[in-house]
Amino acid sequence: MAARLSETRPVSLFYSYSHQDEALRKRLEDHLAGLRWSGLVSEWHDRNIDVGEEWAKEIDRNLDSADIILLLVSASFIASRYCWSVEMTRALERHDKQEAKVIPVILRPCRWGITPFAKLQAAPKDAKPVTSWLDQDAAFDDVAGKIERVVMDLREQRAAVAAASENVGPSAAGEPVAKDNGPADQVTSPIHDFMVFRDPRPDKGVGPELVVIPAGSFLMGSPESEKDRFKWEDPQHAVTIARRFGLGRYPVTVGEYRAFVEATGHRHGGGIHDWTGSEWKQDVARSWRDPGFSQTDRHPVVGASWRDAVAYCAWLSEQTNKLYRLPSEAEWEYACRAGTTTRYSVGDAITANDANFDKNVGKTTEVGSYPPPNPWGLYDMHGNVWEWVEDVWHDDYTGAPADGSAWTDGEGIQSSRNRVGRGGSWINIPRYLRSAIRYWLAPVNRYGILGFRVARTLD
Repeated sequence: MAARLSETRPVSLFYSYSHQDEALRKRLEDHLAGLRWSGLVSEWHDRNIDVGEEWAKEIDRNLDSADIILLLVSASFIASRYCWSVEMTRALERHDKQEAKVIPVILRPCRWGITPFAKLQAAPKDAKPVTSWLDQDAAFDDVAGKIERVVMDLREQRAAVAAASENVGPSAAGEPVAKDNGPADQVTSPIHDFMVFRDPRPDKGVGPELVVIPAGSFLMGSPESEKDRFKWEDPQHAVTIARRFGLGRYPVTVGEYRAFVEATGHRHGGGIHDWTGSEWKQDVARSWRDPGFSQTDRHPVVGASWRDAVAYCAWLSEQTNKLYRLPSEAEWEYACRAGTTTRYSVGDAITANDANFDKNVGKTTEVGSYPPPNPWGLYDMHGNVWEWVEDVWHDDYTGAPADGSAWTDGEGIQSSRNRVGRGGSWINIPRYLRSAIRYWLAPVNRYGILGFRVARTLD
C-alpha cells in the first residue's frame, strides 16, 4: 500500500520568487491549473503560511520536501538576499544530490547567465523572459508544458518503483536498484522487463538510469522497399537477443561524464571534429566541456571518442561491481525499434515534435526533451546525438552474428579500425534518423554530434 500511495500522490512544486513578481507567479499558477485539478501536482509558496506559524521553518520544510523547485527569475529575485542565499542555494544542493528537479523560469530580463543556476536548462523556450514575449500567455503555456513533462516523467519513475517494490531496494538517490545478489551473471530475477533502475556507486552517487530490455527477436537492417535506405543496411536479417539487458534510458549526460573525469583524471586531447557539410574539420579549442554551444549537466555529452566511452564503461563497472559496456549494434537497433518495423519507432515519418534534428534547435537539447519515449521507455534514440556502439564497421551485414553479439572481428580497444555510430543527430535530416541508419567513425576522434549510451549485462 505504501508503494501505491507513493506512486499516486501529487508531485509537489515549490515556488521560489520575489514578492515583486507575485502577479507573474499567479499567472503561472493559472496555467498549471489543469495539473492541479487533475491531482497531478500540489503547489506551495510562502503565501500558504498560516498566521502564527514560523515562516522560516515552513519554508525550509517545504523546500526540503518538494519534488520540483521553480526558481522564478528576475532582477528582484537575484537581488533578494533570502532567495539567493537560502532558497536558491538549498535548491541547487538538492538538485546536485538528485533529490529534486530545479527549473529556472525567466520572468523578466536580468543578468541571470552568471548565476549558479545558469547551468540548468531554463524556461520558457530559448530562455526568453516571459515579459519579452508579445503573447505572455503563450510564454506561460510553454513553461507549463515543460513543467508538465517533468511531472509526468517523475510519475513514470514512481510507477516503476511501485511495480518493482518487492524485488528492489532503494538506492542512495531513491531510485530502484537490483538487490545485491552477487555478480550480474548470477542474478536470477531481480528486476522486471521495462523497469527503470539505477546502480549505486560507493561515493554515494548513482549510475545512469537504465531500462530493462527483454529478450526477443527482430529483423535488423532495412527492407529493399524502405525509402532513403543505404546499401550498408543490407541484407535485412533475423537476430535473436537471447538474454535481456539494461540500456541507458538516455544518452550519457554531461554531468554523468563529468563525474567520471573528475574521479579518474581521464585526459582528453585533440579538440573536436565538426561536420562542415562536406568534411570533418577539427577545432582544437573545443572539448566535451565546451563543444561550441551552451549545455547543462542534463545535455548529452559530446566530444567523447569511442575509447573515452569504453573507459567510462570500465569505470562504471568498477564503481558498481556490475558489467557496463557499450551496446552491440544489434542490441541498439533492437531497443530503438522496440517492436516496430517502420522507418522510425514513431512511424514512417518523423517531425520536430518527435526529435531534435535538421538543426531545428541549433544544438543538442537536454535528454528526455521529446516525450513520450519509444514503446520500451527509451528517449532520444532518434536524433540529438549519434551514439557509439561496440562493433567495428562492416560495409554490410553479410556474415553478421545472428545472436545480437557485437561484431568486432577480435579487434581490441587499441584498434584503429572504424567503429559504428547509430541514431543520427541534431544536424541531420530525417534520412539519417531512421531505426536502421548506421555510419562509420574513427574510434580515436571526438565529434561534436556524437555521444553514447551505456548497456549493462543482467543475466
